[in-house]
Amino acid sequence: MATSVPQPGEISLCLIPWEVAYLVCTKKGSMFKISTNVLSAATSMLVALHAPCFASTGELADPTGALSIRLPAGSSAYPSYSVASSGLKGEAVFRGQVKSVTGNNVTFHRVPDLLDPTKTSFPFKSGMLATQKARASATLDGNNSVLQVSLDFAGSGYQSPPRVFLDLPTEGNDSTVNYELAAVSAEVNASQGLITGLVVDEPGKGYLTPPSVKIEGGVHFIRCSETESDEEGKFYLIQSNTGDVLTLANPLGDDLSSIFKAESLVEVFEAWTLGSLFGYDSTVLQEGNSSVADYVYLLKPPGEQDGTSNDYRPYYHDGSSWKEVGGNGSVVSETIIYPDESFMIARRGNSILDLVLSGTALTQNTFFMIPQQGKRFLMNNPFGVDMMLSDLIASEHIDDNASDGTKWLADESQEVADNVEILNQGVWSTYWHDGTNKDIAQKAVISARPGTGIAGSITRQDLSISSGSISAMTNPVAGSNVVVTSAGHGLRNGFMVRVAGARGRKTDDSKNQIDEDGNVVAVGAGLLIKSAANGYFEVVNAGTDTFELKGKSGNCDFLGTATWITGRPGSGYSSDAFVSFVGGGGQGAKGIAKVENGSVASVIITSPGSGYVAAPKVKVHSGGWRKQGAGRAPFNDILIPAGAGILLVRKHPAGVSSTLAIRNPIKLD
Repeated sequence: MATSVPQPGEISLCLIPWEVAYLVCTKKGSMFKISTNVLSAATSMLVALHAPCFASTGELADPTGALSIRLPAGSSAYPSYSVASSGLKGEAVFRGQVKSVTGNNVTFHRVPDLLDPTKTSFPFKSGMLATQKARASATLDGNNSVLQVSLDFAGSGYQSPPRVFLDLPTEGNDSTVNYELAAVSAEVNASQGLITGLVVDEPGKGYLTPPSVKIEGGVHFIRCSETESDEEGKFYLIQSNTGDVLTLANPLGDDLSSIFKAESLVEVFEAWTLGSLFGYDSTVLQEGNSSVADYVYLLKPPGEQDGTSNDYRPYYHDGSSWKEVGGNGSVVSETIIYPDESFMIARRGNSILDLVLSGTALTQNTFFMIPQQGKRFLMNNPFGVDMMLSDLIASEHIDDNASDGTKWLADESQEVADNVEILNQGVWSTYWHDGTNKDIAQKAVISARPGTGIAGSITRQDLSISSGSISAMTNPVAGSNVVVTSAGHGLRNGFMVRVAGARGRKTDDSKNQIDEDGNVVAVGAGLLIKSAANGYFEVVNAGTDTFELKGKSGNCDFLGTATWITGRPGSGYSSDAFVSFVGGGGQGAKGIAKVENGSVASVIITSPGSGYVAAPKVKVHSGGWRKQGAGRAPFNDILIPAGAGILLVRKHPAGVSSTLAIRNPIKLD
């Protein structure tokens, strides 16, 4: 049977972009968060008892929720096609710090045993992060208790018995009277890596319906989560693990010791598979034989691609399990779907289907892979918000030098340059970069305040690319603002300013200088500290040579000098850049950043927009992106919808597989 996949340009209005339905943020309540389903029992108990000792960090975890994809009706002869992606599978199951790295092995600190603090315990259970997860179903007896739990899939790779989790009983609200939680244990043949049986240790009571059964294990990824690191967001598949060592797949031969540095923060996530994402025994997609069932296409690894429609491997659900089209009939439900990988769905059912997938969108910076010469990679917008085309591949990753195979190749000709294919309003569009502003050494940063024009529109006076020195700062009592002296600063009320390098002699509430023990000392003898006035503040009561930091009182007598900044002009620009505005409650504002001597000198507002009641974030786009069929018109303001599919087509004659950093568009530069 033919399984040809429509190529970009061949798919017309049958393709639709998917929509984000709901995103619910969850807050990190402790220094690290660990799920008990992959950790040693001692560690789990330790975290459960000791987590309240840590103060809330105030950070936000990756937002979790549901992604809704509307699949248009199709037929076996004329399927409709949609591109989508799943992102991460839920929240991190482990969050902690690295001890050391040797080769592809990442070692973690052991922790004191809860029962005997003189001993240490492992953070993980051996092999549990690199298994094929077992599955099981429960059966009830006539007394609303669990009679037995039967294996549906014995899994693989298990070195020790996994824990088994059952849903709570559904009857009653008093655990001592109305219901009791059932308990089940697993038996394992470690030499074969299989679960051989499940034993009901406690049948429980109060189950009106059979509870769902979850068995720990599964394939996992590790991610660098160190926010100050240039490697933040890099993913690696965990191939195997011991109690304190993770062995990672490293196909590009990266120096992992430079990515996972000692004491750096990492997170571990479970991987999606075809079965866990779409359903194992059944699916809402149309089931049946390969002639009538809906297809899910995954892009083959680069080494198996030939640049044709054969680069995609199709799968279907036959009503009992997932199979590969044209395969040998074996079950492929455990096929891994990578976090940065998209998939294509061919809808053959004759009705519209709203497919809802749970997942987690990234809020951190991340990386994505660009394929080698002649290969393609189907990825997704990994963030929970729309991003710009120029956010996807930043100027520092672009070069017109064909000898550097690690960079994205720019050229005047679309036939020579590397291409980006993006789904936009039902059709594939092709973009490439012509090399404009490829030599940017430092990106320009521009700050904005709320729009002061008509209907909250943006004016030139609402933008700032300034910096200056601070010669004096007051030390007011609580309830009053710090007054900053900076001759001829030129700032206006409403701008956000960053203060750095401020220090002084520590004072008490009465503004007496004090030493490290809190004792009042003579002026000039107080403890030298960093000022609380370092950071980001809104400018109020701006005068010619002074301005105030809204809501910031003093904690020291200022000493020496400091600096303030609202933006920077950047360097290395060869052409004017494009400016867009994100957030602030408004829409429609655009501008041109005028370049002089390689730096941004001013901004011309080409469209003032409206409704900017709060300060928007200003995005400076380097330019150079071109669209096939549109001449030399710039397309830097094309949005890539959250979660949308993106096809990277590598034409670089010396192109090699490599990873490029991609900054989250909602994070501050």
